[in-house]
Amino acid sequence: MQMFKRIADIFNSHVNSALDKLEDPAKMISLMITELEDTQTKARSSMAARKAEQASLEREKAEFEKSVLRWEDRAKLAITNGREDLAREALLEKKHAAEQVQRIEEQLANLTSILASQSAQLTQIADKLKEVKDKQQILVQRARSAKEKKQVAQTLNSSDSADLARKFSELESKIERMEADAEMAGYHGKPSASDEFARMESDSTIEAELESLKQSMTKKKEQK
Repeated sequence: MQMFKRIADIFNSHVNSALDKLEDPAKMISLMITELEDTQTKARSSMAARKAEQASLEREKAEFEKSVLRWEDRAKLAITNGREDLAREALLEKKHAAEQVQRIEEQLANLTSILASQSAQLTQIADKLKEVKDKQQILVQRARSAKEKKQVAQTLNSSDSADLARKFSELESKIERMEADAEMAGYHGKPSASDEFARMESDSTIEAELESLKQSMTKKKEQK
């Protein structure tokens, strides 16, 4: 019966410890399946041994039952022949054989109970094994997804919001500098046509103003 305690042990010992770490969900579930299959094999072997023991006891019981009838017949025969002494011995042997029948019946009753328990436990193992195999891929996917979500949450929790804002601001400034450098890199010092016209217009205005100023100063000298 100790063997069936392994069912609980599977989930309470190293397997549970490994599942808590979830280092490799697929490997852990495969380990569970292997452990359950191993337990199932040993349980079936134990049950087969109990059934063989039951069959042996049944044969032994049948022999003692025959012995009871045989010694009873001998006791009757002895009485018929006036041999009460032999009749007493025959009855003693009958009593001994009957006691053996009772002993074996008690053993068989105990074995029947054990076999019923083993059968129920084997059914539980088979059901659990089928359940794990049926859900194997889903469980692996869920375990991996849960692990990934946990890792993302830990990463976000470990990052300070103010620090993230500062880093973003620094990145934005770097991008602006890169854009300014790109604009300067495209400037070669040659004025555009628009710049040339603007310069020419400005020069013409200044020359006109200069000429007007010169004429004004000449008139003043002449008046003196």
